[in-house]
Amino acid sequence: MAADPALRDALYACCPSFGRGLHRMRFVILSQAGPSGQAVPVPSPSVGITLHESAPVAADAAGVHVRLTDAGPEETRVPFPSATRVAGLGIVEAESRQAVAEWLRDAAGGDDEAGFEIRETGCAGGLAGVDPSGTASKPRFLILVKADADTEAEAPSDPAKLAAMAQRNDEGVRAGLLLAGDGLRSTARGTRVRVGNGKAGVMDGPFAEAKELVAGFWLIQADSMDEAIAWVRRYPFAQARPEVEIHPVAG
Repeated sequence: MAADPALRDALYACCPSFGRGLHRMRFVILSQAGPSGQAVPVPSPSVGITLHESAPVAADAAGVHVRLTDAGPEETRVPFPSATRVAGLGIVEAESRQAVAEWLRDAAGGDDEAGFEIRETGCAGGLAGVDPSGTASKPRFLILVKADADTEAEAPSDPAKLAAMAQRNDEGVRAGLLLAGDGLRSTARGTRVRVGNGKAGVMDGPFAEAKELVAGFWLIQADSMDEAIAWVRRYPFAQARPEVEIHPVAG
């Protein structure tokens, strides 16, 4: 392991798998929209924090909510996220969730209001995540899998369904469509950071509002929203009745 913290972080940035398991953990940061309606960006990384990906939701484009039912998919257009919806996602590595919370609290302080939810990555059933890789050549879309009572309880999933998900993820990576993705552990392993007006608040999970929570994500590149929706509709979810939000990514 590199002794110089700055060199160590540079190695993590260029090689996401460097040192995995050596006292470094991967987290997802879910950000909320600020009072102006814009996504509050994930701050620039500091020593000890490696930022692998930042995906702010495009403020001028509607997303799509997809609910997969026995009768078929139900699709609804959704506006840019309000204070209760995710407005962006960041992927970081750090030594602990507390270290990420302290970084966000200090770096995002000031007069601007900002809200972040820190979640430990990983599927409770053991499905491998997809490390962030490469630069997109097409529009990016952030796909958020909504939580339910089973995902919050980390209830066991059908191994056959997890295997089908792993195969579909591998296909997406080989096709150049899937840029990153992972499950999120229960909010019992989560922390929320709220800053604004020179003050900061930190609250550990679990969080109660299950319908607004996120159980996993994918970051894909596609020619259009229709292509992103088609990929979601074909995906072999482990959940019985999954609900998904798809949002265009800014930039």
